[in-house]
Amino acid sequence: MHRSAEKLRRKKGRTSMPASQHGPHVEIRVERLEHCTVLSVVGEFDFEATPMFYAHIDGAWPSDQEGPRVVIDLHEVRFCDSAGLGALVYAFNQVTSAKGRLLLAAVPPHLRRRMRISGLERHLQSRETVEQAVKELCEP
Repeated sequence: MHRSAEKLRRKKGRTSMPASQHGPHVEIRVERLEHCTVLSVVGEFDFEATPMFYAHIDGAWPSDQEGPRVVIDLHEVRFCDSAGLGALVYAFNQVTSAKGRLLLAAVPPHLRRRMRISGLERHLQSRETVEQAVKELCEP
């Protein structure tokens, strides 16, 4: 686990309800903090991983909650294909259609390059660290 994410959980007023699910080459972890949800993608974010990711995004916040705030931690993504990029677009669309906000965090250089080439970098906001994203979205 990322040390800084561990620190965030210890701060007063935050609760963590860890959940994770493993696929063939990916693990998706979900942490529900007091005011937002952090999804961490670990491994290969490809066609085989996307159904699991969609399920986690669809359940990332209570259905009656408006304005969900979601951080997607990508620092441990080793590979991402077009299906993974499509999943990030899906996440953005789901969160924004619920009048919420989504930030990507710790995007690795290989994925940042794919996002730049595809034009997604202009639409998907990111922060250098998970801490920055959580601070911006999750603190009241």
